[in-house]
Amino acid sequence: MNERSSSLARYLRARLTRRIVTRVGMAKLAMLGAAVLACFLVFLVLLAAIVGARSPEVGGEAQSCTLPAGEGANSPPARLLPVYASAAQKYDLGPRGAGILAAINYVESDYGESTLPGVRSGTNSAGAEGPMQFLASSWEAYGVDGNGDGVKDPYDPEDAIFAAAHLLHVDGAPGDWYGAIFDYNHADWYVRKVERIAAGFGTTECSPEPAGIGPLPGAPVARLLYVARWIESQKIPYCWGGGHAAEPGPSTGSYCWTAAGEQVFGSPTKGLDCSGAVRWLLVLAGYPDPGGIGSGQFYDAYPHGPGAEVTIWSNVEHVFIDIAGQTWGTSASNFASGPGFAEHTTAGFMPSHPEGL
Repeated sequence: MNERSSSLARYLRARLTRRIVTRVGMAKLAMLGAAVLACFLVFLVLLAAIVGARSPEVGGEAQSCTLPAGEGANSPPARLLPVYASAAQKYDLGPRGAGILAAINYVESDYGESTLPGVRSGTNSAGAEGPMQFLASSWEAYGVDGNGDGVKDPYDPEDAIFAAAHLLHVDGAPGDWYGAIFDYNHADWYVRKVERIAAGFGTTECSPEPAGIGPLPGAPVARLLYVARWIESQKIPYCWGGGHAAEPGPSTGSYCWTAAGEQVFGSPTKGLDCSGAVRWLLVLAGYPDPGGIGSGQFYDAYPHGPGAEVTIWSNVEHVFIDIAGQTWGTSASNFASGPGFAEHTTAGFMPSHPEGL
């Protein structure tokens, strides 16, 4: 028996054993039900007391995660990287989750780019539909509204990816990745292919997310607008060089502007300059960190030309971003209060855009 066959045999024996044990144990479980319930209730009371007492000390810091962009023709599209990560986070799929979702998306439909029947409309010969190739019965059971638009659409990439994460979690991931992927498509070769491709993508990378930012919208443009408004609400001062530290976000710079409009050199205040603000906005929205680049480097860091809905406008002196017709960044009108929405002219600036937007 070869390695693939033995792996499949072990998996099927484990599934069968669980079913037999479950059936044989039903009578015993019924007899012990009352005792178990009583113990469980006592446990819940004790657990509530413990958590309530410890919560101020152990409260974890929220994180913003994304899947690395990777290299090569088979790499996931940048626009979908935060979607894989968000879906994996929501359904507790662990550090491998985003890569597995991306690999399934690639194997099933070439990230939704395939023109085969059933990917963008209708169904294929097996009755599967959408970029994650759900059967109608599976979509009925596990379909979700991933982008928050009020519709569960199997052809919408975000809805489909979130639904796939939901299904994988129900089927045992991340504790049993082989079983979860096998249940997605009942073939050992499929499991091996997905795991091999996912290994090439790596695991999700997470960084601390600012307290109070709240859950982000699923749709990319809505998410960027949400984060931009949140940053603006923080009234972060303009600091030249702020936001260029190893980790994105406010940091000290050469000088800062105070709320009174005074320029202070050597200030310990943490703030953002134009490029630091745009960098932090993109990272918080789930896009790969371009690093502490200057304004003139944004043009070469992203695909050239205006985006369909989002455009980064930059030159050697300044950078700002247009999100669905609203321009955002630092400007002469908001130096004292930090980055926010304000009028900007595009004359003399070069356009680039986040991939897919």
